[in-house]
Amino acid sequence: MAEPPDRPLLPPATIGIIGGGQLGRMSALAARAMGYRVVVLEPREPCACTGVVNEQIVADYGDAAALARLFARSDAVTFEFENVPDAPLAEARGSVPVRPDPSVLAICRDRTRERAFLAEHGFPHAPYLLCGESAPLPGELDSFRFPGFLKAAGGGYDGKGQVRVERREDWDAAWAGLGAPSAVLEEAIPFTGEYSVIVARGADGETTTYPLCHNLHRDRILEQTWCPAGLEVEEEALADALAVAIAEKLGLVGVLAVELFRRGPGDWLVNELAPRPHNSGHFSLNGSDTSQFENHVRTVCGLPLGSTHGLGPAAMQNLLGEDLTAAGERLAPAVAAVPGAHLHLYDKGEARPGRKMGHINVLAEHDEERRERMAAVRRILGRD
Repeated sequence: MAEPPDRPLLPPATIGIIGGGQLGRMSALAARAMGYRVVVLEPREPCACTGVVNEQIVADYGDAAALARLFARSDAVTFEFENVPDAPLAEARGSVPVRPDPSVLAICRDRTRERAFLAEHGFPHAPYLLCGESAPLPGELDSFRFPGFLKAAGGGYDGKGQVRVERREDWDAAWAGLGAPSAVLEEAIPFTGEYSVIVARGADGETTTYPLCHNLHRDRILEQTWCPAGLEVEEEALADALAVAIAEKLGLVGVLAVELFRRGPGDWLVNELAPRPHNSGHFSLNGSDTSQFENHVRTVCGLPLGSTHGLGPAAMQNLLGEDLTAAGERLAPAVAAVPGAHLHLYDKGEARPGRKMGHINVLAEHDEERRERMAAVRRILGRD
């Protein structure tokens, strides 16, 4: 069910964002460009948002008093990540619109709830077992098809909070090593590729999607996104329809990334849901009529959605801390010299290995040109 239509929130109203990382930064930049004011709640100071928002409240995400201040200063509130505690958020929210609704966050931030949601509504997913104090039972483990991935119920991202379990005999050590109170044990499914669909859905039920993205990972961290993915029209339509159906069942008002595994023609499985702008949608800053961040702001404010039409074959290369160290001072001029390449840095301070520090978008007129320009970008980073 969509929210009942309401009057749109117009500039210079204030949008509150919980979380001050790169997703909050790019959402804030989109909002500021549209004439909105932005206040962010983030414990780190400085953070990626510090230099681009009107105000930063420096406090933990679960600080009830700080959340109350955020809501008092805001005309609508949104998030850049899912891990916001339920109780203080419910206490603070009052009559200010919160988009997406915290109930959507509650489902997507906990893998046990997320898997239960997918199963309840018949969305395809890998077979799994729930793991906690009394589960899984020995008989369930004996019948489980190993290998599998043991994933903590909450707090995991970029491959953190999960471990591969090769055999039934490895279970006890894997469970003890995970150190989480609850988790899911998921069958390791062979697949031909990892993909995602970014969906934007408004309070009136208006829905739009970005073209299917093909995602490449290294060490379980997203390394590249290619959009469009280049599959057959029928295949992309199936993925698109699956993502839209999930957004509708969630009652989403906001942006949702639906991460997918493709096992073969017409055979899609849902991997994870992220109810906010997503790393695989960063290409849209330069490759789409309307970026995922602007459409996120539009959903929060009750504005009509923008076109997600692509401007040409696009690709995104993540920049990790080691990439910035390797490229050094030549990064900006070298990227600027590549036609169709656009550098985005997040102003996050220390460039630690594995830390997402920015990304490079590439836009081209045809696929071969896209591959050539991405190859040039990767040479700058010493990736190839």
